[in-house]
Amino acid sequence: MTRKIMLFLFPAVLFSVFLGIKIASPKTYADLVQEDSVIEYAQALGYFSAAIFAALTAANLFRGNLSGHGLLYGLLSLGLLLVALEEISWGQRLLKITTPDYLIRHNLQNEISLHNLDSVQPLLHYAYILTGAYGAFAWLAVKIFLPKPQTKGWRIINFVVPDWFLSPFFFSVFFIYILLSFVSPSSKGFFQWRDQEPMELLLAMGFLFFTAQNFRKSHKKPEQPA
Repeated sequence: MTRKIMLFLFPAVLFSVFLGIKIASPKTYADLVQEDSVIEYAQALGYFSAAIFAALTAANLFRGNLSGHGLLYGLLSLGLLLVALEEISWGQRLLKITTPDYLIRHNLQNEISLHNLDSVQPLLHYAYILTGAYGAFAWLAVKIFLPKPQTKGWRIINFVVPDWFLSPFFFSVFFIYILLSFVSPSSKGFFQWRDQEPMELLLAMGFLFFTAQNFRKSHKKPEQPA
């Protein structure tokens, strides 16, 4: 239980750290949240690690004759890998790749990435809100509507719903993008667009802890029906 409480409180602690840095040293904070910063690479590392855990979980599930579960986690692994590569623009700046003409015209950051395309960007905020809402509140919906959920052993709900103690990692990105929907950030004000970066880091960590936890669960043998 102590570990769960520590995980539950960690997002609030990290948020306080970033807020303290922003207040005490705005320049340091700006360096931390800028493009290709340590936070963006930490996000990519978090998603890449989560993709590995999801792939290993898929392999365990297939070995346990749970093909549906395994397929689901295989798709999750591919999705997380895609997000990790998007976070570093598919290695464009690391490999010094020139941006194609089409992306120069249609990518809001003139880089090799899908999520910054002018046709995708308006939908991205909704994707973050829905993902954050699911991760933050799905466990509560299960508790209310399935008071005795089948969450033991190999039950599917145990692999698709983050536990309560992981909910703050997802709530953080839900909150910031809801806030961005109602408040217009200013380039010179206290609240800026780049403030989403620490929250997106928490989301990446949420996926990492979620997939790591389910990798451990996937080693358990399924319970025999009563």
